[in-house]
Amino acid sequence: MNDEKASLLFTELVGHFLVATPQMNDPQFHQAVIFMCKHDKQTGMGLVLNKPKQNFTFSKLTEKLSFIKPRFEQNRIIYTGGPVEDRRGYILHSDEHLMPDSVKITDEIALSMQVDMLSEIANGIGPARFKILLGYTGWAAGQLEEELRQNMWIHVPASPEMIFTDDVSSIWEKALGYCGFNASNLSPQSGWA
Repeated sequence: MNDEKASLLFTELVGHFLVATPQMNDPQFHQAVIFMCKHDKQTGMGLVLNKPKQNFTFSKLTEKLSFIKPRFEQNRIIYTGGPVEDRRGYILHSDEHLMPDSVKITDEIALSMQVDMLSEIANGIGPARFKILLGYTGWAAGQLEEELRQNMWIHVPASPEMIFTDDVSSIWEKALGYCGFNASNLSPQSGWA
């Protein structure tokens, strides 16, 4: 891959979805939709949006953290962002409410990791839209590019509506639909003509 194409790939993935194809053989990423937060020549980092943690809510998270009991969003579902550092928390949120260390990923989406942001959400003064995730998905240099070459992922522009939805059962099919694919027509077989 020439440098110009490689550079374009790196910049195109940040703020996009990676959508698992039937070729994805890792069960952790079966029908996963990942929001890409970082991608460069050395590393890639994203958050799986459609894998809720079973029976784990915002209220239970704040209890484990010995944190204040939330007055708001007590039953908000917590998600598994990926298998790496699965005890570390990430908050994807709308960009109208930022903390000093928040990182804007796109014009509409930011990422925070501060406990202060959890406190603001618990008190009802945080961002209007958010998703709390534990862990992240990471790739070493060249790893994601190889998975893309093997047709394990399709990348499509991200949508705030899909990032923040709790209707996780349809996220994968909707993300595939963005690029004109119908999930029922996809085959786990791939190749080159």
